[in-house]
Amino acid sequence: MSTARIGPGITRYDLETSGSHGYMVRICRKGKKTSEFFADKKYGGKRNAKKMAQQRYTELCETLGTSAAGPTKNLMTTRNTTGAVGVHIARSTDDRWGNGEYFAYCASWIAADAKRQKISFSWNKYGKLAAYELACLARKKESTDRTEILKIYKRRVARRR
Repeated sequence: MSTARIGPGITRYDLETSGSHGYMVRICRKGKKTSEFFADKKYGGKRNAKKMAQQRYTELCETLGTSAAGPTKNLMTTRNTTGAVGVHIARSTDDRWGNGEYFAYCASWIAADAKRQKISFSWNKYGKLAAYELACLARKKESTDRTEILKIYKRRVARRR
């Protein structure tokens, strides 16, 4: 299965197991969710399906209006467990070792090109608190440049002393 975010409210799906290929349009207004699938086969190909999905999304936005909440990019939700928007705990396992469980704080966001960006900081390497602060900093700066984030973090730590 492969998915790709095309733009606001539109995601590309290529589900090999079921043979489904097309674009999903999703929009939520006043708690009511609307979703529609535009299959490549039904609309005569990938290009036409995408065009129809984009037209439908525009229609839905005009009909339903803009979101009352506005953009949700930096809003805290009830699912958040770290206290920082866009930062979550990532758990990894490695069966080669006795205690093969590893944790990191991971920062993620959707970039201007509609692609998800993310970077993580290991608890083992940086310590739990520093890993959290580094992930928060990366999320705030929306940067995956680890060298840049570490430089900024070291300057901040030096100022605290």
